[in-house]
Amino acid sequence: MSGVGQHASVGAATAAVKAAILARAASALADAGETEVDVNMGFVWPAQWLDAVAVTGVRTSPEEGTLGTRRRREMTVFQDVHIDVFRHTSDEREVHERAYQLLDVIDRAVRAEPTLDGAALWCFSDELTSDGATDEDEAGEGRICEIAVTFAAKVIVTN
Repeated sequence: MSGVGQHASVGAATAAVKAAILARAASALADAGETEVDVNMGFVWPAQWLDAVAVTGVRTSPEEGTLGTRRRREMTVFQDVHIDVFRHTSDEREVHERAYQLLDVIDRAVRAEPTLDGAALWCFSDELTSDGATDEDEAGEGRICEIAVTFAAKVIVTN
């Protein structure tokens, strides 16, 4: 990296944002005393804990009209993060409250230092989806909540 959010290639920019979000999530959860949460690049099976954070899919798109004569281009990295919480319970609210609690810890940590220690010009949560209820076919063993949140990070590719 030659400066905050600047990278020599789209691959370097994307990898830096992905690694920074993983590190930020792991650090924030550890700082919050959340020691029984799997935090990994991708989904891991078998899981060690009932709560998991997985840094998964990523997309990088160029911003229109930003390619200059020096071949610098602004791009946005969209990094997906999945938060899964499972409990042996019939109380749907329990898993949802826990999942959103974990999301809050991660989102606050990203917002506290949105350059991700220099990996991006800025990074913020962009989109969130969740089914809202455990599928009826899976509800016999307990309840699960999955939140899929996408973080958008602005970067500059310099070459």
